[in-house]
Amino acid sequence: MSHSERDSVTLSESLKENRKVILKVLIGVTIVIGSVWLLFTLFHAGSSTETSKSGNDQPKSAAAAKVTRESLVKQIEIAAQFYPFQKVDLQAKVAGYVKDINVDIGDRVTRGQVLATLEVPELREELAKAKAAINRYRGEIAHAQSQIRRYEAIANQAKVTHHRLFSVNQETPNLVAQQDIDVAYAQAQSTAAQVDVQKANLLIAQQQLLEAQARERRVQDLVDFARIISPFSGIVTKRYVDVGTMVQVGTESTTQALPVVEVSEVNQLRLIFPVPESAMALIQPDASATVEIPNLHKTFNTKIWRYAGKSDAKTRTMETQIKVENPNFEIKPGMVATVRLTLEQSGDTLTVPLGAVLKNQSGASVLVITPDHHIEERQVKLGLETSTKYEVVSGLSEKELVIVAGRNQLRVGDVVEPKLVTFEQIAN
Repeated sequence: MSHSERDSVTLSESLKENRKVILKVLIGVTIVIGSVWLLFTLFHAGSSTETSKSGNDQPKSAAAAKVTRESLVKQIEIAAQFYPFQKVDLQAKVAGYVKDINVDIGDRVTRGQVLATLEVPELREELAKAKAAINRYRGEIAHAQSQIRRYEAIANQAKVTHHRLFSVNQETPNLVAQQDIDVAYAQAQSTAAQVDVQKANLLIAQQQLLEAQARERRVQDLVDFARIISPFSGIVTKRYVDVGTMVQVGTESTTQALPVVEVSEVNQLRLIFPVPESAMALIQPDASATVEIPNLHKTFNTKIWRYAGKSDAKTRTMETQIKVENPNFEIKPGMVATVRLTLEQSGDTLTVPLGAVLKNQSGASVLVITPDHHIEERQVKLGLETSTKYEVVSGLSEKELVIVAGRNQLRVGDVVEPKLVTFEQIAN
């Protein structure tokens, strides 16, 4: 074997030895790393176990509230709306054209104020005829009265003449011809009859005068109806016509008559609301109520004014009204309000939040936190219920703590740490 071959064999053996050493080192390092990882894992698991055990020993936090003593009031809130105390569409009783209109929407008016005037030419002609007839019949009455006086004078003269002739003939028979006596008697009877005729004419003329005066009053009434007058003080809430508009008679059912204006009395308002059947027994005259007007940020106490006295078959409610004074016109018809009626009330009674009570077929119960922080279930007897609280008649004492939230996560006998919460927190 040559020298170069020996060197080559020596180098190969040296490389093999180095590979073996490197492999042993890598195996050793791997074993060390694995051992360290195993120890770390076992230590971490042990720590987690200890932490878990330590956590399980801590008491749970429970939202609680104290049993308090206070007055409870059960109320019902009903949506209501304001309406005018009176409202009317003013229509014409005669047909005609609008000659003048003196008001517009929003104007304040007083009772008896002329709001508009209609032009009705034919009424002026009828009124003139009626006045002429009255003057004519008054003239006939005066003529009849003068004729009565004339014929009464003639009748008296004829009666005196007959009496004288008859007396002379009685004293001196045949001094006066019987024919003259008969003629005098006939004249006396004739003139007396003329007096009766003139009296009859007077009665006829007087009756005709009464009829003519009645016709004049009727026509005058129609002329007056051509003026549209406000029946009460208020404001004009609608205007339907302008000058020149043809207005039909409002009393005719065969035509669609157009109103002139709408007037509403708003210095007093009707607040109307429906009361459900459950609260109808509480509605009495002068029963107390509270009214809140959200848009005006205004609340005031008042009394019931009127109610229908029967339940509506469709809505099962009873219309109820409150009269509201509105001297400054601050409240507008159509505004909404909330009416609160007191249904029941109790004073100085034990109360708990609604969320503290669980109701079932066997009754009502609460979870009480005992002084040693254990949970105890307690049966209670309830009284008045409001929108937020119950009245507790029996089963609890003042200042005891009751669970108000998370009840399904707790069990009787659990140890808990009470966390007092406010009513606002309970509501949220």
